[in-house]
Amino acid sequence: MQRVDNSYVFDVSFAELVEPGADAEILPPLCNPPILDCTPDLTTLSYLHEPAVLYNLRRRYEQKQIYTYSGVVLVAMNPFHTVPLYTPECMAHYAKGHGGHDDPHLFAIAEDAYQGMVNDKRNQTIIVYGESGSGKTTSAKYIMRYFAQAHHADTNSEQMSTVESQILATNPVFESFGNAKTTRNDNSSRFGKFLDIKFEMKKQKIVGGRIRTFLLERSRVAYQPPTERNYHIFYQLLAGADDALRAELHLGNEYGSWEAFHYTSQGGEGSGTIPGVDDAEDFAVTDASLEMVGIDSSQRRDIWRTLSGILHLGNVTFSGSETVGSYIDTASEAQFAIAARLLGVEEAKLRQWLTKRQIVTRHDHILAKVNKTQALVIRDSIAKFIYSRLFDWILGPINASLLPTEVDEQATSFVGVLDIYGFEHFEHNSFEQFCINYANEKLQQGFNHHVFKLEQEEYRKEELTNWTFIGFQDNQPCIDLIEGKPIGILSLLDEESRLEQGSDRTFTEKLYRQFDATKTMAVSASYFRKPRFSNTAFTIKHYAHDVTYEGDGFLEKNKDTVPDEVLDLLCSSSFAFVSNLATSHTREAGSPHISASAPARGGFQRRQAPTLAGVFKRSLTGLMSTLSETEMHYIRCIKPNEAKAAWEFQPKMVLSQLRSCGVIETIRISKAGYPSRVPIRTFNERYAPSLNSSSASSEKPSEEEHALCQQILEACLPDRDQYQIGLTKVFFRAGQWAIMEKKRSYLFENSAVIIQKFCRGHLVRRSYQVMVDAVVKIQRWYRDHLFELKVEEFHRRHAVRTIERYWIAFCDERQKLLERESAIFIQSFARAYLAKARFRRLAQRAREVEEQMAR
Repeated sequence: MQRVDNSYVFDVSFAELVEPGADAEILPPLCNPPILDCTPDLTTLSYLHEPAVLYNLRRRYEQKQIYTYSGVVLVAMNPFHTVPLYTPECMAHYAKGHGGHDDPHLFAIAEDAYQGMVNDKRNQTIIVYGESGSGKTTSAKYIMRYFAQAHHADTNSEQMSTVESQILATNPVFESFGNAKTTRNDNSSRFGKFLDIKFEMKKQKIVGGRIRTFLLERSRVAYQPPTERNYHIFYQLLAGADDALRAELHLGNEYGSWEAFHYTSQGGEGSGTIPGVDDAEDFAVTDASLEMVGIDSSQRRDIWRTLSGILHLGNVTFSGSETVGSYIDTASEAQFAIAARLLGVEEAKLRQWLTKRQIVTRHDHILAKVNKTQALVIRDSIAKFIYSRLFDWILGPINASLLPTEVDEQATSFVGVLDIYGFEHFEHNSFEQFCINYANEKLQQGFNHHVFKLEQEEYRKEELTNWTFIGFQDNQPCIDLIEGKPIGILSLLDEESRLEQGSDRTFTEKLYRQFDATKTMAVSASYFRKPRFSNTAFTIKHYAHDVTYEGDGFLEKNKDTVPDEVLDLLCSSSFAFVSNLATSHTREAGSPHISASAPARGGFQRRQAPTLAGVFKRSLTGLMSTLSETEMHYIRCIKPNEAKAAWEFQPKMVLSQLRSCGVIETIRISKAGYPSRVPIRTFNERYAPSLNSSSASSEKPSEEEHALCQQILEACLPDRDQYQIGLTKVFFRAGQWAIMEKKRSYLFENSAVIIQKFCRGHLVRRSYQVMVDAVVKIQRWYRDHLFELKVEEFHRRHAVRTIERYWIAFCDERQKLLERESAIFIQSFARAYLAKARFRRLAQRAREVEEQMAR
């Protein structure tokens, strides 16, 4: 598969796409009909191939639909975002039985399991699995919450019982002690967990529970890759301990943060914190949860002391050489003393067994020096041993609190929730991946048989006549290769682990000789291969993918125990809690037996602890035995992108997980039979609308409906091997329902063309008549409008002429008046002037007369 611009190109052979009997002229091979777009169940796709599956999941994910069925498997896509799908209202919706097969959800699976337990009186198991970061821990948590809250005995009370609260309280406990931050997930489960929730058979209320754990990642206690961190509980203790507890555990001053300890700071700068997580607050939650599940304050204080002892022990460093041996650095003497005091062991003896080892011969015990590297290995083995025993010890009080003896003796049924790691395939794979993939091989085998059985039961229930048992790829040879006796990989690993001179190289060489395909006829040998460019690795052909394991470290991790002398020292600890942890391990190891490296004759025996592979195999065998007696439900959690980004879909990554989780195998099994199934009544209503609806009230289709269904199928699909009619459903081979849909579409298209022809003619004629009427009306209106314009023009001109006439008359009259007023003014002025001139002359004559008279 390649990405081109905004599209995805899949490399798929044509033979994988064209189904037998498919009509290539009608249906393109890659196309599923539109009716199946975003289908809630992948097995209903008419064409079942990886591109179609991936396209359907992507479309649903884009529509914020994170759940999709694939037959009996619920595919859960991690949204990396808060979604409103787990509210009390949503719980009530499914608890009332409103969620059908068209409504995939986590709660629907939980409700199916609950109803199967109540109605069928059979124990149930919900298997939640997926790779780190896929959301399996959160899914398991919501399932437990559903069982605790959805079905209360007293529906009027919102308060949960003590047992229900305790079951929910186990989540923060195991998340703190068994989860860690990794490059893929900030809260990654580093162990497997099986919780069976006990229900009282009459009232169906929760009365107890029991928890089992598998394969804790012990190596994380002493080593963390870059950017990762140790188990959450260490950081919570360092962040949340009060002053009194810090003083008691020597976690104050320079030892008060995660940067001060080697076991918590190997991830590098900033690795000890998680965005959005308050370790101090989580410590308070963990402490309260421990109290809730039955661990009292004294025991919790012992736990904190033990964890502090592990942290201080991790800061002990060594110096030395091959000649003088190793010794504790002066700079770490103070923390060595603190570690010894917290663990309750004598400093001298702890110093001795950290820097020396005892060799037992026939007649004597010899103390041999160990180098610096070996001393560090012993130190780390002590830390891993104590933490793993502490993790196992926590189960005791929890199970005693969840399942008292009187409840265990009652007749109860249970629903189990298995939270387990999915198939792992990395660039470098070691013992942990080997065990994880071995467990997935066993689960896949059970899954195949379960799916297979359901498929056959469906055919029998519908009384199909022309069908044969569907074959499937059995992975039993791969399982035989791993666990076979006496020459399985696990047996050879245990055998090599008990040899004094055993090494990873001799182990892998023994595998090469034993499983050489050219020298053995065993079928399982074909599942083993030696890599071309390595002499310390081996490749196993798993059901999901060929995985190459690096043999380096296999023996050390398989032994994963402390020297007998150190174990005896811990058993004699003055700190009763540590002493009990070590003593319980000695009891679980059983009676001593002769070591494989011991002489054939002799008087001494050496205590031999069980190997990690042996313990895991027995646990897995017990788990599979429990699962085989229950009805199983599967939830496959998918991590859609590597960056943990919200609503981002990386097809290549999703497809790889689908292949490794059994979803593709489910589709392959369905594809081999009749994957498309349609109820007869629905089929008739879809393909023959003229069906008489008088019999639609009965649940079982009538003979008339069967006959009509047969008539439709014979007309559309001449090859009768491509379909079968059951009691209530029509079963199609892959691709046949798509052909029916395409022919139905063509029939509708042809009918639509005829209807469109007449409708369009009628519409055109009606449109033409409307157009003509409109033209006439427009013309009439326009002519009236033109006449009105002419009349208006006439009136305007007449008005202009009238105005002009009156205006001219007005102007003439005003001119005459102006002339008259001007003439009067001029006359008055002239008369006044003349009068004044005459007056001056008369006055002049009068003065002259007076002057004459005066002489």
